[in-house]
Amino acid sequence: MTTRPHGLNGKRAPLRPSAVRDLLRPAPAAAALLFLVLSAGGIRWALPNAYHVNTYNCDENTAIANLQAMDPAKLDLNPVGPKTPYALGEGTFNLYTYAALLKTLSAAGVIKLTTDKEFYYSNPGEWGKFFKAGRLLSAAYGALTVLMVFLLAKSMFGPAAGFIAALLIAVLPAHVTNSRYLIMTVPGTFWIVLSFYFLKKLMDSGAVRDYLLAGTAAGLAASTRYSGLPAVFMPVAAHLIAGAPVSRLWKAAAAIAAAAFFFLLGTPYALLDHENFIKGLLVVGGLAGGAGPAGGALDGLRSVYVNFSQAMGSLTLAACAGGVVLAAFRRTRDDLLLLAWVLPLLAIFLKAGENALASRILPVLPFLVILAGRALAELGAHHPRLARGLAALLLGQALLFHAAAFRLVRGTDIRDEASAWMVSAIAPGSSIGLIKEPSWFSPGLIERKYRHPGHRGLPDFSYIPLHSDNWAFYTGYDRLAELEPEYVVLSSVEEELPGGRGARAALAAAGYRVEKDFTSEFAVFGMKLYGKMPQMLFTPDRLTVFRK
Repeated sequence: MTTRPHGLNGKRAPLRPSAVRDLLRPAPAAAALLFLVLSAGGIRWALPNAYHVNTYNCDENTAIANLQAMDPAKLDLNPVGPKTPYALGEGTFNLYTYAALLKTLSAAGVIKLTTDKEFYYSNPGEWGKFFKAGRLLSAAYGALTVLMVFLLAKSMFGPAAGFIAALLIAVLPAHVTNSRYLIMTVPGTFWIVLSFYFLKKLMDSGAVRDYLLAGTAAGLAASTRYSGLPAVFMPVAAHLIAGAPVSRLWKAAAAIAAAAFFFLLGTPYALLDHENFIKGLLVVGGLAGGAGPAGGALDGLRSVYVNFSQAMGSLTLAACAGGVVLAAFRRTRDDLLLLAWVLPLLAIFLKAGENALASRILPVLPFLVILAGRALAELGAHHPRLARGLAALLLGQALLFHAAAFRLVRGTDIRDEASAWMVSAIAPGSSIGLIKEPSWFSPGLIERKYRHPGHRGLPDFSYIPLHSDNWAFYTGYDRLAELEPEYVVLSSVEEELPGGRGARAALAAAGYRVEKDFTSEFAVFGMKLYGKMPQMLFTPDRLTVFRK
């Protein structure tokens, strides 16, 4: 018979729920702590300074722009505005959570809320607090995801699989890196994993409560990020996989109704402003999906492999592939539930090709590492030394990534280096040619002065578009010979875009020479880890200033 443990006063203490008891064990706590240590290293990366008013992650600026379009005093929480026409292309639940956090920090005197934009332009440190607050919110969600991965994997495949899966997600490059950004990717992933925890429970218990909780979490996942929308329908799959009577599908329908309710609670303007909701959904969905791989399925597979290997590490990817194969072979109820989520998403990513970026594939990664954790745990039951060796290799590979990332984020960014050099070496009034509108890959000095030309304290360079078409969307240099600017600034990112290929040769042919090169490598111990910088780091490999 199970007895209750005695408290300090000699009375019997109330039993904690099993999930809480599990989370109080050393293994999941250690994995979550490791994750927080790794993610904390990049919280201060590329915060606003004298050269740039926004961070170099272009996606982070979206959340703040959406907040600026709202007017809470008039009960207007719609993020759609003149500068944010497609804001409803993503859910708003995390945006509202972030807004509540800012209001709390303001009440505590930590940050200053004002409509005076010049205050923030002149005090970049104050503006940086907005980004740090959002990043800390993402990191908190990331730590919760580590704990939920442990609980889910343990409930499905045992404690060893739970710890291994938690450790893998805690060091996973894409998970840690995206947890350093003010974006909705990591929060959305947490809600999906939480939904699956209750899907597992409903398959075991059949309790209506678990159906409703699974639907609630799925609705909040979709309201955070629309890529979580498929989770809304997973209660039906879980119901059928569990072998529950078809006559009781009303439970799954109740779960979907709960999901719809909490989706609209978190994204109310999907209903209140349905025209902008549909418009934003179509635009953002088109950008995320792209046109698909130009070279067909083989090209898509190659692109997806590159993105997954950078997001996870090639050894972890191999372990996850082994876990998927094992699940397909065993086909237990838990295997089928995970495969019902993993396989369709993998097919979508294959179609998206190179557009299946690390941040976009994140919703499938926790479930892949759960399958990998299960495979390693079963291997450890028969060959413990081999399993420990493989686990050490996976951990070592991830730590190499983080060592290189820490070196990158703690050093001076090459865009700031280039900005400082331009201030000292290029005379105000000089003409500078650009093959694309300034963005996150441009030196911060250029982007800040271009966006806020009236701001004092920065040199008044004359920025000249070298592309005759809309250079906000396209890259090109067809007006180079006609305009002949004194300088041209070119980044490695622009050189890789379709309209930027050949720019370096065209500049040489037009009589331009390299005036200054700024380079950045993703390396550790003198070893370069990738041929070029992983996209999720939002850092160009090179910035070059040419002079006529």
